[in-house]
Amino acid sequence: MKSLGLKASLISSAVILALSGCSDSNKDTAPTAKDLSLANMKQWVATPFTLPASDADNDDMTITFSESGSPVSSQNGVYTFSHGMLEQTGELAFKYVPLTAEAGSIDYQVEANGKTASAQISVSHIVSDPLANQQWHLRNTGQKAYALSDEMKAGLVEYYVANLGYTEEQAQELMDQAFAIEEERLVPGEDINVMEAYAQGVTGEGVTSVVVDSGLEIRHEDLQPNVLAYRSLNLNSDAVDHTDPTNTSKTGDHGTSVAGLIAAKGWNEIGGRGVSPDTSLIGMNYLGGGAKVDQTDFLVHGFPGSGISTDENISTFNRSYGITFPTAIAYSEFDEAVQSYPAMVLRNGKGALNIKSSGNGFIDGGPEGSLCSDNGANALGLTCYDGAFEPSQAHPFYLSVGAVISDGSHTSYSTAGANVFVSAPSGEYGRWSPAMVTTDSMTCLNGYSGFFGGQIAAWTNFYGEAFTRSQYPFNFPGHEDNAQCNYTSTMNGTSSAAPNTSGVVSLILSANPELTWRDVRHILAETSTQVDADNAPVILDVNGSDFVAHQGWIENAAGFTFNTQYGFGRVNAGEAVKMALNYSESLGDLMATDWIGEGTVVGAASLDKDIPDNNADGVTHSIEITDELTLEAIQFRFDVSNAEMQFGDVNGNQTTAGTDLAIEVTSPSGTRSVLLASKQALMYPAYSFDAGFQPGYILKDSVMLSNAFYGEPTVGTWTVRLIDTSDASFVASDGGDNGLGVIGFANNTVPSKLEGVSIRAFGHNAQ
Repeated sequence: MKSLGLKASLISSAVILALSGCSDSNKDTAPTAKDLSLANMKQWVATPFTLPASDADNDDMTITFSESGSPVSSQNGVYTFSHGMLEQTGELAFKYVPLTAEAGSIDYQVEANGKTASAQISVSHIVSDPLANQQWHLRNTGQKAYALSDEMKAGLVEYYVANLGYTEEQAQELMDQAFAIEEERLVPGEDINVMEAYAQGVTGEGVTSVVVDSGLEIRHEDLQPNVLAYRSLNLNSDAVDHTDPTNTSKTGDHGTSVAGLIAAKGWNEIGGRGVSPDTSLIGMNYLGGGAKVDQTDFLVHGFPGSGISTDENISTFNRSYGITFPTAIAYSEFDEAVQSYPAMVLRNGKGALNIKSSGNGFIDGGPEGSLCSDNGANALGLTCYDGAFEPSQAHPFYLSVGAVISDGSHTSYSTAGANVFVSAPSGEYGRWSPAMVTTDSMTCLNGYSGFFGGQIAAWTNFYGEAFTRSQYPFNFPGHEDNAQCNYTSTMNGTSSAAPNTSGVVSLILSANPELTWRDVRHILAETSTQVDADNAPVILDVNGSDFVAHQGWIENAAGFTFNTQYGFGRVNAGEAVKMALNYSESLGDLMATDWIGEGTVVGAASLDKDIPDNNADGVTHSIEITDELTLEAIQFRFDVSNAEMQFGDVNGNQTTAGTDLAIEVTSPSGTRSVLLASKQALMYPAYSFDAGFQPGYILKDSVMLSNAFYGEPTVGTWTVRLIDTSDASFVASDGGDNGLGVIGFANNTVPSKLEGVSIRAFGHNAQ
């Protein structure tokens, strides 16, 4: 017989164990969550913190967030609220980025083993800059940057009713339609991603950018904290104070606006913010009236005597200027040597970068008159001027920058060319489409936004004060966001794209001062954003055959994508800084081949090769390179003649020989690059600063740079093809109101000739 006592004992033990299990469950504690205050943060700069939540039982915790009662979900670990972004970096580790200067709160709930606790994160006292949220190039939210304003629309409606015979309903409907079309170009996210750079703790400290321009107002409220005292140069020979390049013009100072885009002081509760808001500034008034000191060209390149030492951490020389004249200007080895000095000598040989605006000659309207309208370039979307016309853009020691608008596409004016390396925001003209919001000469008695600003004065004189105020509300004295007229909303041109790029380069070198100037170029080529992906090729019918005059985006054999309107794409500060902080490339020493070629450009007899008129086959010439390099840039030198390339003929016509000329190059790897698209404004005979005009020549000692082959090997056969794309003659619609005074353009009756061509490659030893 079994013992009942033993059975009872076992049952009792089981009950005790069961009750013990129940007791443990009942004792499980709820998680805890505490309120947290985040204060005194910088707008757009990440602040790390640990969420004050815990669970005594070490149960897994789930955290959810809400704002004003509505749950907020994460996208790739990022929670976006009305006032900022929260990113989870660990179990309870987060970083918060204020997007606005507004206070706010975030509700959070912690759940563990079915139990919850709630608390709140309060956000307050955000240090900001009042105009930063209108600077779409820094962070594009679809803002208008004072363009397309309600005042502008109301003013136009009133004008159409009062002066053009419209009813108020008709005028309102017309303006509503026009504004709706333009507002489609306001595309959030199309910016240079500076927030990601700031999130990595990089704001431009430790480097200096030199603004070579029309001046720099060294006492400007938003520039002075970054201006190095007594380091700027007034290059006017009769200047009283050679340390003060402040421009005294009443109508605005280009250089002051450029400087603000690079390094307007950030987080000082004043004005806006530069791309690299903690970078130091030096100004030099290279442009403008007045006789300059004899040493000017050397000083603006940082030679001894400029005050710049060879070990100083100079990031960039910003050069928002250039030559727009309808001729090809001859190359100068002496100028190349001067212009290469910052890259080859400064920063103890690591080099500073010359950042160069590509020009504003995409459409006509300059000394070429109506040429590019009459020959079809404007309608086709081909550049009227080419960067190749200007010799400073024909070597790798100047980095050429094109311009984009607020939807990422090409501006109406940005000069294209194979020399363009990257692009950056600049916008249009600030009325129908956003331009740049940046610094302006101080007070309403000076500057673009003062009483005497060019647009303000001219429009007031013609239309009256009320209408002008409505069309340029921010720039017209009295706007509540610009009460002292110290800022402007109409800065544009590749003059703006260049300083925005200078700001990105300054961030890169602030992140990693050990980088060379070539490393920076490499980072830009690797990290820039491909914009306007659907940019279409332009194909010309040349006597029944196709010639691709503009290729759109191409991918070369090294995997780099390139476009003559955008270079490698729009600069991306966040990705560039990330690569700089983790840089592992080794480019080695810069190597350059000799000039390799044939004909007059190498001092030999003319090749005397005819370029047949209106013939897509053209004439080809091949050059063999045996030096084994990985390309960083490549130059092509040409002499191309045509006996009719003079200053017009007796009938008042100019030859089309220049505007018909196209040039393409194919690398040994099969990549094709268009150096000249044809229909460009080669209206005058070739020009040399030493010898003057060269009648009978379209190109004479003309050097063109292509970046399309970046990363490819040099070795092999390079094929150059020159084409005459048209046999058309046409009347000048401007009636001779152009530089030559010609009334038409007559097709050349004799073929142009290739007299000489050579190549020089820059790069590093192939890996």
